[in-house]
Amino acid sequence: MREKADSDLVRRQNRLLLIEALRQHGPLARVELGRQTGLSPASITSISSQLIADGILEEAGEPQAPAENLHRRGRPLTHIDINPKSTHVVAVKLSIDGIELALADGRGQVTARRRARTATYDADPKAFGRLVADEIAALLAKAQVPAGRVARIGIAVQGVADSRLGTVVWSPAFRSRNIAVSAIIQDRLGIACSMANDANMMAEGLIGADRARYGGTAAVVFIGYGVGMGLIVNGQVYHGPTGAAAEFGHMNHLPDGPLCRCGRRGCVEAYAADYSLLRWASGEAATRPPSFNAIPEAEMLSLEAAAGRGEPMARDAYAKAGEALGFGLARLIALLTPSRIVLAGPGTRAMPLIMPGLERALADGVVEELRRNVEIEVVPIDTDMIITGTIALALRHVDREVFAHGPPARRARELEEIA
Repeated sequence: MREKADSDLVRRQNRLLLIEALRQHGPLARVELGRQTGLSPASITSISSQLIADGILEEAGEPQAPAENLHRRGRPLTHIDINPKSTHVVAVKLSIDGIELALADGRGQVTARRRARTATYDADPKAFGRLVADEIAALLAKAQVPAGRVARIGIAVQGVADSRLGTVVWSPAFRSRNIAVSAIIQDRLGIACSMANDANMMAEGLIGADRARYGGTAAVVFIGYGVGMGLIVNGQVYHGPTGAAAEFGHMNHLPDGPLCRCGRRGCVEAYAADYSLLRWASGEAATRPPSFNAIPEAEMLSLEAAAGRGEPMARDAYAKAGEALGFGLARLIALLTPSRIVLAGPGTRAMPLIMPGLERALADGVVEELRRNVEIEVVPIDTDMIITGTIALALRHVDREVFAHGPPARRARELEEIA
């Protein structure tokens, strides 16, 4: 029995190696799969054939060859890829006054989207999980995909999420706290569901897109309707024991500073989020409570234009935002010395206004010997990293929990043998 269990473990690990290589690199020939995974040609042939028979992979033909290979001799190489029909996953993003949903196929390509505007702040906490489940059902109905073909639902939420319980512990999008979501969706739709912080999902998206670049120690900072962080340590997103780790935006910048949406004063977010910038530009940051409504993009574009024209209060708002972000990042560098910090979100549109203050604060906040090896990069604002990362994590769950084992019937036999 032990030999059987060990053999099954190796088989699952090898299947997962192939799937992960294809997720990271796209279609590959069997010989290239061998180089990427370290498995022998015989193992690659055997495992890939089984995965194709299971409907998880498919032969994708030979992609367009580079010009230098047009005269290559020999038999064309057949490439293998994830079968897009192998499964579906749903990604849900919860934020102020909105629910965004995306349906993705087995390769992670989005095939359908849905947006719903709803007054989240005053939503009934007992009914909200059912509302999200209904929106998912409507998305699937429009796409004509039965719930039974969906293997996983991933939910990204602005604020603090308890990944163990599937609850929104606290979010500026809601007046209520500890809102149950995941369990209600699972009960209503019969689909496994998990929840996480939206910035953590951005970090998952970075790893899914380029593990070689972001697979060490890195951080992604979201700037927009709030300020959040996803932290990558040794190639894994650090969620903490409950999923509430790396709350960068609610780290204190200055004691007794402006009021943050979290109810505390002086948080980094109270200086750098969209609602914070508008308060600073109005001259009322010290006395004006934070807005709990979504800020229209037009207002932020108008503020950026005013700062670009040199209007003092608008420029000062962005300088204060850069200073708060810079000192926050200085603390991060002093603690972890990440190799890379990624700035993302709609707030990065104003980076030319923010960066001078950020760079000054970094120089004042941490010694040059620690910061000189940290690369700071900005992701284009039209990249929807939250949805992308939520899809990537959902598919990794499917890969480990379903595809590595094979068809459901085989998984059932394995469980019977273990018992």
